[in-house]
Amino acid sequence: MEFDPGPSPEFAALFENLPDHTRWPDRFRLNWGPIYYRGRTDGSARVLVVGQDAASEEDVARRCFVGSAGRRLQGFLSKAGLTRSYVIINAFTFSVFGQFDRELREISEDPEMVAYRNALFDLAANGNLEAVVAFGRAAHHAVDQWPGAAGLFVAKPNHPSARPAKKLLANWAEWLPRVRDAVTPDDDGDPSSPNYGDAFGDEEQPPIPRCDLPFGMPAWFGSKNLKTARRDGTDVIRWKTPANSVG
Repeated sequence: MEFDPGPSPEFAALFENLPDHTRWPDRFRLNWGPIYYRGRTDGSARVLVVGQDAASEEDVARRCFVGSAGRRLQGFLSKAGLTRSYVIINAFTFSVFGQFDRELREISEDPEMVAYRNALFDLAANGNLEAVVAFGRAAHHAVDQWPGAAGLFVAKPNHPSARPAKKLLANWAEWLPRVRDAVTPDDDGDPSSPNYGDAFGDEEQPPIPRCDLPFGMPAWFGSKNLKTARRDGTDVIRWKTPANSVG
């Protein structure tokens, strides 16, 4: 059985030194705790994926991008030939209230926040990184503040939840060939699949790999086209199983 055993000791040490987000109680969902990463923290990642925000599925799994946006993101990585050689880190470690506006931009530029995030990016680089793929405005801004991005290929596609979908698909269709040219595919990856068209197909929204999820997550969690968790106000998450699900 594949599962994520947790972060490496080096990443765990950094995670434990999270900046004090209580300075901004109106901008972060502090009660749900931090969402640190998804993917490889053992130095094998060749692509650093930077995202933004976390929703209810991420709160349940304690991993970045495991809901509907995560499945679209996984499809993008799959089309680039990547099955596991990536690590995903969000621009903000806590879920945010609202959109990436002027205030959140200023928070993102706070010296303590920049130093912490750049230390994570530096650790993710670890000499093996070939590219950075930043999804969404908060992620674009975060990567712009990282000196370690110099010399790496940096892609800045739209966020997987961006609307309208046709505009998102056109944007991803432009970025995908460039990412393919910049990264070495995994041995079991296939970077030759067709580029994006006018709508997301099922194969472009694959399940979240089991190796990215903690031990014990139900087999149906992260499956394609399933919305199983949603927030109910600020302090409740409603989590339900799909019909006729087992384990």
